[in-house]
Amino acid sequence: MAKVFLALCFLLLSFFAFTQGSANLRKDSVTAPVSLKYKNPSLFKRFFLGKNYRTEWQTPVTFPIFRINTLGLKIEELGGGQQTKSLQMVDKQGRAWVLRTVDKDVEKALPEFLRNTLAQKVTQDMVSAAHPYAPLTIPTLAQAIGVIVPVPTFYYVPDDPALEPYRSIFANTICMLEQREPTPDRSETENTEDMLEELLEENDHQVIQQAVLRARLLDMIVADWDRHADQWRWGKRDSGSVEYYYAIPRDRDQAYFYSNGLLVRLAKVIALRHMVGFQDDLDQLKNLNHKSWEFDRMFLNQLDRRDWELIIKSVQASLTDKVIQTAAGKLPPSIYSLSGPTIEKKLKGRRNELLTAGLKYYDYITRYPLISGTEQEEYFKVSGNGDTLLVQVYDLTDDGKQGRKFFERTFREEETKYLTFQGYGGKDKIEVAEGTNSDIRLKLIGGEGADEYTIRGNIKTDIYEEETDNNKISNGSRIKVRKDNARTKSTK
Repeated sequence: MAKVFLALCFLLLSFFAFTQGSANLRKDSVTAPVSLKYKNPSLFKRFFLGKNYRTEWQTPVTFPIFRINTLGLKIEELGGGQQTKSLQMVDKQGRAWVLRTVDKDVEKALPEFLRNTLAQKVTQDMVSAAHPYAPLTIPTLAQAIGVIVPVPTFYYVPDDPALEPYRSIFANTICMLEQREPTPDRSETENTEDMLEELLEENDHQVIQQAVLRARLLDMIVADWDRHADQWRWGKRDSGSVEYYYAIPRDRDQAYFYSNGLLVRLAKVIALRHMVGFQDDLDQLKNLNHKSWEFDRMFLNQLDRRDWELIIKSVQASLTDKVIQTAAGKLPPSIYSLSGPTIEKKLKGRRNELLTAGLKYYDYITRYPLISGTEQEEYFKVSGNGDTLLVQVYDLTDDGKQGRKFFERTFREEETKYLTFQGYGGKDKIEVAEGTNSDIRLKLIGGEGADEYTIRGNIKTDIYEEETDNNKISNGSRIKVRKDNARTKSTK
């Protein structure tokens, strides 16, 4: 009898879930919270993990219904990282789209020994420190400063049979739909790994560094510390002789990150220095950018202080109070009333401090810049006397002569302490011109190939080579040659 009763209960619950899902499919919209995981925090959570954006996560918002057939989308494959799930889709015009869950599940991001433990519960709760609706505000800010980003739309995803075989993953969740290739000409983009591979193979592939800086300044303004390689796509512009890449930042999960919990404050001091939080100032910009130091040294190495100053001022002028208010106004009304005015105030404060704090960060990353060659043969030339060094990099023609210049920048002793040159393949030529005298130290990493070093100037130089016997090294009393078979990262 008990088994029959339980079976009836199960059938009734299943029928209710089915009819509720069917009812949602017939609606135009559904009012629901993004997640109820973070509501009603205990005293322990409030003290140690923070108030965060818990109210924003649990506040009901009216969302349009996601109907894959009505939108004309076709599922390609399941994607996503360790904490979010996504569907890769394509529309009738062949454009690629991505549907991503807004809430996260941190279990797979943790080592197995930490799963189903207090550590997992704490990590999951810290998702509440991210603003769930932050991505809605980014396109307005980005458009104002000339940064290309996808424009997301939030949907309620019902229990729709058309989502099979991934129906159970996305049913009854809040998701974000955005175009995968938001390029102006609808051309395909590349991920960072493929882009880097092309940069290292040929020197006729270059990055538009001014565009990278604008995108990175946007990161800093919205306090987005999670800018690893997979958070970028790269569009292409072909000039005929050179293919240029421009940056397309994506995945704004950590924009406006903020927590006043004791645990986060301790973690910031002990290990996680990037968890600065979304404040109304930029006092800790260096720490906020901790995960991007190497990225910035590589992709901003042609821009000097004057370039930074001009671009920062342009960004500040473009982010008017009206633009900021319009961006915050993209939040759902019930969410804007909770955090919109505070976001506006903080964005204005960060914009106002961007020039001073941005140039201070420039001073930091330009102390130890990295200049990379490619697998092709190149000519690195260093010259200068006094407080500056002029660095020029050319490709070499088939007969070993100087060809097209693809890098040039003047470095100043007051800014730069150590210059690292990274060669990769080919027979590179590295020359320090006669009469060059500087306190800036050089680190020359030759890589594969028999390289030729001509060091005529008075400058401290460390040469790292995999096979020291096959290289030609002439002149220079301040040279140290070291055998090294590892790719050396930039110092500090």
